[in-house]
This record gives sequence, structure tokens and C-alpha cells, in this order.
Amino acid sequence: AQAAVAATIGPSGETASASPAMCGRGACTLSTERCRRVAGGKATLGRGTERLRKKFNLSPQSYVPVVRQCGCAGPGDGAACKDAGMLEREVCAMKWGLVPAFAKRLEDYDVFRGGSSTFNARIESAESSGLWRRLIDGKRGVVLLDGFYEWKTSGKSKTPMFIRNCDEYDGHVIGENDGHVFDGKSADHCSSDPRPGEMTTPKDPQLTQEGIVLPEKLPVSQATTGEATHEELSGPSHAPLLLAALYDAWHNPEKGTIDGADGPLESVTILTMEPDGTPLSAVHDRMPIFLTPQTAALWLDCSQPFDKVVGTVVRTSQEHAQKQLTIFEVAPLVSNVKNESPDCILPKKEYDGKQFAGGLGRFFNKAPPGKSQPEAKRPRTDLATAPADADAKK
Repeated sequence: AQAAVAATIGPSGETASASPAMCGRGACTLSTERCRRVAGGKATLGRGTERLRKKFNLSPQSYVPVVRQCGCAGPGDGAACKDAGMLEREVCAMKWGLVPAFAKRLEDYDVFRGGSSTFNARIESAESSGLWRRLIDGKRGVVLLDGFYEWKTSGKSKTPMFIRNCDEYDGHVIGENDGHVFDGKSADHCSSDPRPGEMTTPKDPQLTQEGIVLPEKLPVSQATTGEATHEELSGPSHAPLLLAALYDAWHNPEKGTIDGADGPLESVTILTMEPDGTPLSAVHDRMPIFLTPQTAALWLDCSQPFDKVVGTVVRTSQEHAQKQLTIFEVAPLVSNVKNESPDCILPKKEYDGKQFAGGLGRFFNKAPPGKSQPEAKRPRTDLATAPADADAKK
């Protein structure tokens, strides 16, 4: 049955009848230390984090930072894990594009080698799919990204768009789960909006509501090392996206290394849902499941069964997409995955202005204040006034 499921995986990482792939390109410039702080609490750095690289044009088969909870394999292990004090989180690097544990070859799940694409999974079919059902209670994770790209189709043209959290959104750090079992009917306390009476803006602009000093909120004077700003070292100033994910581990039957490292290959898929009632519906017919600091903590707590948390997670994702995202057009250069520069995430108008200033615009630039324009060359009047037969008169 598992082989049959794997054989029907289509281009979207789901069934062959699924909609076109989405959330298949992203940006992640977060430092490993920033990822650890986003994970919250006493989170540690786990396997493979040395593989993470700053990427402005990230594609499947690349490594992405994933937060997971240590020590829990499923709902039945929750109490034991808490008693043993094992519920700490860790940040790992996982390959984007899930390779199931039962796979015979890596190539079968490498989209760039003609294999099945498993970088997205539909939340609606997670419980019924043999590929995903194995993971929904014990291997839930949170992918961290600056933002992701999507192509808006209009007729035959496709316009690249960048989607990220808005600057005002303060969900920088994953919170702690209060242990409440949700029935999926209410998402009030997991909403991306504050509850009545809850502090909306920290009194100290350097502090989050959890009292953690964030790298991106340090004063410029404290955030500079040489010529590199703290933002350049740790990631964007806005809060990263927290995306619901499932992961798995594949062991090489030939006992060799994978990507130059020993041990199993850990890989991840990003869960998607319908974007109904959100601005993203004008861009694509699917969107990733956005987590808030509260629902991320709930999602990571595998002592809570999938069927008890999924309703809250999906509802809050829709609320988040309605209110907390920024969507803007970017330059077509992002369409080629080989283009890797900060220009990829610039709004199209800023990119065009930058290109103009570096090209034709140079001829229209005014001189800086205090710097005079060079004088135009004038004909030599001393020669002009000399008599034509000057030599003859000598």
C-alpha cells in the first residue's frame, strides 16, 4: 500500500490530481543562533545545522531549519516525556522534500532527477494518506523561513510575488504550550490577535512579550561588527514565518554517507491548505499553514493527537493570512534558481530603481551638494585673437 501511495505522488507532492505545486521557493537568511532563539525556551542546535546557508532563492532539495520537540514519539508518550523532562526543543537542518523511511532510493524522491515531489502535503488528506498518516502524531515540526515566493498567473503571464510577515507582527519566538487539549472548535487563545487585556506592544521596544531580547531589535550601535550590521548576521528584522511541517528519517541501505554526512537523512514537507478568505487566494489556490507562537507550540507538542489540534491550527492559519502578511511583486530574476542575491526579495519598484540608478540613471544624477560640475571646455581665445599672418610679420 505504501508503494502504491508513493507511486501516485504528483508534481505538488501530493496525489496526481492535486493542484499545481505551491510554496516551492523561499528565502531563509536566519543565522543558526537566531533560529535557536526563535525556537524558544532552552532550545538547542541539533543535527546538521552547520549545513544551513543564507539563501535568498531557496529551492526544494536544499536544507532548511526545522524546529522539533525532543523525546516524544506520539500522544501515548506525552506524560512520560514530561516526567522525564525531555520536552526541550531543538533546531535541525533537514532536506526540503520528504524522503519516506520506506523509500528504496533517494532518486525516487528527488524532483530534479525526475522523482516524486514531496515538498508540500495537503492537510486535508494527511490522515487518509499512507505517506503522511505515519507522521502526523509523532513527527511534527516547524519550518523557519524569511518568506516564500509564489507566481501569480494572469493569462499566459506569471508574476513572481514574495510573501512574508508584516513588519508590525511581533511573533518572533515560539511560546510554551499550556497543556490544554483542544477540540478544534475554538481558536480564541491561539489567535494571531491579542486577547482582551493582553499587552500588544512591549513597553521596551527591545523586548518581546516573553521578555527575550531579540537580535534584530538591538540598537544599531550594539548590532555592528566591522562593516556588517546585526541584521546581515542574524536575518531579517521582521518575524520569520513559522510553517507547519512533517518530517521523516531515511537510512541508507548501502551504509554510506548522505550528502557527506553519516547517519540517516532527515527530510521535511510543508503542509498546505486552501487560502479561502485571505489575500493569498488572489495569488494561488493553496497556501502553507502559518503558525503563530501559540499554535506552533501546540503543533510541536506530540502528546496532543493530530485530530485534536488540526482544527485550531487551520483556523488560526487563516486568521494569520488575513491580517499579518505582506505580499508584493518582485523581479523576474527569482524565476531562475541560479540567481542568488538580496535583489531577489526587493520589491519590484525598488529593484527597477536600483537597476536604473546603476545604468541609464547615472547620466541624470545631480552632483552632490557642495560639489560643482566640471566646467565645459572652451575654445582658446588667445589663439583666436592672434593675427593670422603673425609669423609672416616676424
